[in-house]
Parts: sequence; structure tokens; C-alpha cells
Amino acid sequence: MSLAKQNFSNVVEDAINQQIAMEQAAAHTYLSISSYMGSDSVALPGLEKFFREQAEEEREHAQNLMNYQNTRGGQVVLQTVPAPEFEWVSAKNAVESALQLEKDVNKSLLRIESLAEEQNDSEFVMHLRTKFLKEQVNSIEDISKLITQLNRVGGDSLGLYLFDQTLLKEGIDAIVG
Repeated sequence: MSLAKQNFSNVVEDAINQQIAMEQAAAHTYLSISSYMGSDSVALPGLEKFFREQAEEEREHAQNLMNYQNTRGGQVVLQTVPAPEFEWVSAKNAVESALQLEKDVNKSLLRIESLAEEQNDSEFVMHLRTKFLKEQVNSIEDISKLITQLNRVGGDSLGLYLFDQTLLKEGIDAIVG
């Protein structure tokens, strides 16, 4: 047992390892969506870049949790990450999948927060609230707005091209701002 471990239950430690796996799976899914957007048959470089950045953010979340686990004297146990989908019906369908993924990650974080509260682990509750939960809510909002804007421009038209070019050149704030 680690000398640093104090008021850090096995229940919370196990939940963190599960969350690490979920964050890694989200990163893989976003890399898959990014690759889909960058394929020659889709060719949406703005969405490709956006989802590549989302993948990096999820990877950073996993790393943050691994670092936290070590800081608290827990043991990081990496799990197998399942292969993500690799084809979507449309750009909108891929973004809708991303929205569901963000909601699933948020639900998992809220579950872990509740477990930590039950275990009287206020340190981890604070870590979740300051490093994860607010950012998760913002991601859900941004992706929801992407879907709204995709609905406005419709299908595979010139509107989608202009939407994507704006996202590529000016970033997410230009679309959802």
C-alpha cells in the first residue's frame, strides 16, 4: 500500500480507473470521427481538426486522472479500450454521436462524484468539480450548438462547406459563439 494513501477508498480508486478507460475510449472515438471527416469522401477539414482537438482533450483528461490516482496513492489499472465506430451516415450523425458520448461521460463523472461524496472524499469531489464537470457541461453545450448550426445549413450543401470552413479558420467560437 502506498504511503501517500489517506482517505482514498478502493471504491473511488476503482471508479477512477473506470473513468480513465472511458476518457480513453472517448479519445479513440474522436480520433475515429476526425479520420472520417478527413477522408476523401467526406473532406470536412474543419470538423476533422475539431474532433482531433477533442481527442487530445479527452486524452489529457485520462492523463489528469492517472496523475491524480498516483498523487492520492492509488494504483492506475489501464483497461482495454474497445474499438470505436468508424463510419457515420453524415457529418450531423457523427456530431450527434459525439453529443451522446459527452453526455455519457458527464453521467459517469456525476456518478463518481456521488461515490466520492458517499466516501467523504471531499478532495476528489473538488477535483472533479474544478477540473472536469464545468468543462463537460460546456462541451455538451458547444456540441449541441454545432448540431443546431448543422441543422440550419442542411445536408451536404454549400452551407455545410461554409460551416466547415468557418470552423477550420476561426474555430468553434465562431460557430457557437
